[in-house]
Amino acid sequence: LVQPCVSLLHYGVIHSYASFSLLSRAWKQHRKQAESRHARRRALILLLGDSITQLSFSAVNAGWGAHLADQYQRRADVLNRGKSGYNTDWYLNYLNTTEGKQDIFGSDHNPMNVRIATIFFGANDASDAVLNPRHHVPLQRFKDNLKKIASTITQHIGHHVKIIIICPPPVHHETRLKYQVQRYGDNATGKLERTLQLSGKYAQAAAEVANELNVPHLNLWKDMQNAAPGPDEPWSKYLNDGLHLSREGNIFVGQRLTELIKKNFPELAVTPCPHTDYPGNSASVCPGLDHFGPWHDHINHTDPMQSFRKKRKMTIESNGERHQD
Repeated sequence: LVQPCVSLLHYGVIHSYASFSLLSRAWKQHRKQAESRHARRRALILLLGDSITQLSFSAVNAGWGAHLADQYQRRADVLNRGKSGYNTDWYLNYLNTTEGKQDIFGSDHNPMNVRIATIFFGANDASDAVLNPRHHVPLQRFKDNLKKIASTITQHIGHHVKIIIICPPPVHHETRLKYQVQRYGDNATGKLERTLQLSGKYAQAAAEVANELNVPHLNLWKDMQNAAPGPDEPWSKYLNDGLHLSREGNIFVGQRLTELIKKNFPELAVTPCPHTDYPGNSASVCPGLDHFGPWHDHINHTDPMQSFRKKRKMTIESNGERHQD
């Protein structure tokens, strides 16, 4: 009777040890997979909009999207998904295609990594219904479309994403008419298919949607005119053809957007180096976004691999904590 009990006990010990070994190996494998995922977890900033967004990477005009990329170097990649000539109707149609979903929400990137998303429409939607029916979107449908785009972002990315709505800029009539002549010559109509009044209505509508959704907004229509007031409309310097942003306009948007992020999402704002005003060195700070690769002045030149291992461990632990939140 004693011998079977011993055998059973021995079997139980072996079985428990085997189970423990399997669990241990499974845990190590899980840990390696988790480390691999976290090691690739660079944050993303997603820009949705029309041509004013598509052109925001312009090097010649100091694009506002390029300004963001500069601010977030080594911390976040900026994805420009602006579509020139699109209104909110067309963008929503694009979002409902397989190509659109993959392009915006990722076949080559993880949408869960998107921390900030901007929605910047209205310049085309605000076209005159008679003179430019191709681009015109009725005001109420424009508002509904903005809400649908915001909802789609949250659905595919998650509620952690910080959404910012950017209202369309003002339209400068004189510059717009000059542009007509420059581009179309004798075929220029001399009629304004986009106006300051119409863009103002759509800017107000976008601001109302932002307030309804409880997300911050940047009202360029008001801010640009307030920043450079006067009877000669000096705010026209922010526009290169009366509609799209000039170099000064892009710098204006980039700076105002950075200020808005700092005010509303301080954990995602980059504080540049106090000595050089450079956003990408060891003295720059961004509480909510880790930098990738140790700063050069943190690398031990006698044993550089030690510095890289230490930074990798810190990145995994930091991202793991944020992922769990």
